[in-house]
Amino acid sequence: MKRSRVCNPSWRGRFAAAAFLALFVTPAAQAGNEPYGVWLRPEAGQQFSFYDCGGLLCAKLVSVKNAEEQKEVGTIILRGATKSGAKEWRGKLYNAKDGNIYDGVITLKSANELTLKGCLWGVICKGETWRRTTASAAGARAPDKGQDSGDEE
Repeated sequence: MKRSRVCNPSWRGRFAAAAFLALFVTPAAQAGNEPYGVWLRPEAGQQFSFYDCGGLLCAKLVSVKNAEEQKEVGTIILRGATKSGAKEWRGKLYNAKDGNIYDGVITLKSANELTLKGCLWGVICKGETWRRTTASAAGARAPDKGQDSGDEE
């Protein structure tokens, strides 16, 4: 009697190894093309989570270095940005320091580096470079059920 491939222990082991690798390698490979995950703003020591909100890109402040900024945690700085290029998104950026909203461009420079640029009237612009935190190096694509969708203010 011939053994089926499904019952063959060596086949099952190889399948299990492939499935395990797919769970962890695929998100890491996608991290280079997507901004999802937690990013560090080095100048202020703040961390921001970039997440999917209804097929668009949103971001909010999730961690601060200074205790006096703790009340700002949870502030949404980006709502509903749309993909405008291979590694670029455009949307409205909120600046908590001055309370203004700017036209924003988020560009992935590499898997671990992105730039944010906010512009007023399309001519006066200021940008920053942020680094991906090691905790989010795999880049979470799926929306987090606890994340704000950006629908309410």
